[in-house]
Amino acid sequence: MPRIKAAYRLNDLRSRFGAWKTLKHAFSRLINKLIYIDCLHIIVLNRENLKPLNPGKTGRLSARIAMLEDLKEMEKQGCWNIPPKKIERFNQGDSCLLSYVDKKLAGYTWVHTNGCPELMPGLKLSMPHEYLYNYDAFTHPEYRGCGLQSFRHHELLNNPRWRDKRGLLGFVIPTNYSSKIGQSKSGYKRIGKVWLVGLKTKFYAHIEKDLRGMGIERIHCPASARTSNTSQQAI
Repeated sequence: MPRIKAAYRLNDLRSRFGAWKTLKHAFSRLINKLIYIDCLHIIVLNRENLKPLNPGKTGRLSARIAMLEDLKEMEKQGCWNIPPKKIERFNQGDSCLLSYVDKKLAGYTWVHTNGCPELMPGLKLSMPHEYLYNYDAFTHPEYRGCGLQSFRHHELLNNPRWRDKRGLLGFVIPTNYSSKIGQSKSGYKRIGKVWLVGLKTKFYAHIEKDLRGMGIERIHCPASARTSNTSQQAI
């Protein structure tokens, strides 16, 4: 069964993105069975690059910051991908922006506000104060195509809490082609790379010079924290 699922996954990638990108994905998976090698593209969306909103769609859209009760109810419903770890992040200070279509819940996106998000177990990075770290966006399949992703970006940066921010920061994995296309359409630009080499539980992180110049540096986590499943996913 795992082989059948893997074959289906590769066929799906080839039909959507072509043979070359599928080969790169398969090669990356093979290498990572032997040694952990990964690359994170750090991306930024500055205010001036926000995608203009479509007036014909935005009249149906609204948003608000989630309360704890909202997240617990979404967890109960089971269709919103709200596991306990997300509620734990909320209790630690992260915020979740809920988005609606015709006053019906349609999706969300998260922001980390303490300046040192853990992108994955064992990799915690400092973030420049003038940017807001945005991660883990989700749109219910029923509402895809409504322009929610760009709408949420505008709502975040126009929120009174974050009007002093220059823009949004995030990361994307190079072989996640769907996410790369989505972020490019939203106006995100790649500003640097973080290379990871070693083992899943202990690895070296090389942060490019331009990122370090912005104040993006690694904050070493205790060894016990590296096995905790509290990573903040790519947007």
